[in-house]
Amino acid sequence: MPIPPSNFVSDELQRQRRCCLVLLLILAYSTNVAWAQTLKLVETEKKIVIEQSGEIVLTYNKVSPKAPDGIDPIYERSGFLHPVGSPQGTVVTAIFPLDHPHQHGVFSAWVNTTYEGRDVDFWNLAGDTGRVLHDRVVRTFETAVATGFEVDLIHRTQTKPIVDILHERWKVTAYPTDGSYHCFDLHTVQTAATEKPLTINKYHYGGLAFRGPVSWLTAKDSGAGKNAGINLEQNEFLTSLGSDRLKGNHEHVNWVAINGSLEDKPVSIAVLSHANNFRAPQSARLHPSKPYFCFAPCVDGEFVIDRDHPLAGQYRFLVADSKIDAEWIDKKWSEWCSE
Repeated sequence: MPIPPSNFVSDELQRQRRCCLVLLLILAYSTNVAWAQTLKLVETEKKIVIEQSGEIVLTYNKVSPKAPDGIDPIYERSGFLHPVGSPQGTVVTAIFPLDHPHQHGVFSAWVNTTYEGRDVDFWNLAGDTGRVLHDRVVRTFETAVATGFEVDLIHRTQTKPIVDILHERWKVTAYPTDGSYHCFDLHTVQTAATEKPLTINKYHYGGLAFRGPVSWLTAKDSGAGKNAGINLEQNEFLTSLGSDRLKGNHEHVNWVAINGSLEDKPVSIAVLSHANNFRAPQSARLHPSKPYFCFAPCVDGEFVIDRDHPLAGQYRFLVADSKIDAEWIDKKWSEWCSE
């Protein structure tokens, strides 16, 4: 059998290598598509839901759920995330909690603000001076690498004259994972809705917040005794500095995580604050007895949101059916901030 010329052998090897490369690319693409196909977005008149492999990743509420019996309807609000779930279907957020019914899942609000000489509190709804609510859905998207939506919220006064003070754009993006955890980003931009500025005064809480289940109240919580019939379950805070809920309050951190058990199942959620955020690393308010925390740049002093100075923030959420793995979260934070 004649020996083929050397250039033929070279060409044949190159052809085989090209075929292998194409197959690898097809395999990689197919894997990404397979992952992406497990992410599903469903929009209804009241909600936008993103699921992965049949389990809820998050739900955005365009319309407020009805307040349960015993809770004043004044605490109803729209424009927040709940339920937020783990891959095994454990819900880590709460709405209308008996101890603080104004706290709703993942939400955004300022407490101590001034607008044209008026004190406006968008957080504590019982005072009825301000409120954050859903305005409109800008768009939804589903691609091979991400699924999500953009929505507009309004920060509005409740006392006359009623004024829409801030517009807030949320871009929520969920990413396909290997199924061991859920991952989504919340990118927020707040802009002035009028020519007048809103001053965010120095205060010990306010900003982007997370509220966990009522069963994660601690025995020291002043309201825990009122919650008859609720079995309190173990939980703990941890920050990127290795601090617990007491030491970590108002520290400047890259992330805050809380883990515990729900119906005897371990679960955790970590919220990462991007290195490019305003006043990063941002101060975090960790409540001493409630399953609630927020990233609160107002802790470090007042600032202004006006037409020339919008406020942007990027936050990543990691939800897993396991205890907090600080090393893993640190790695995820570094990778995210290096993208």
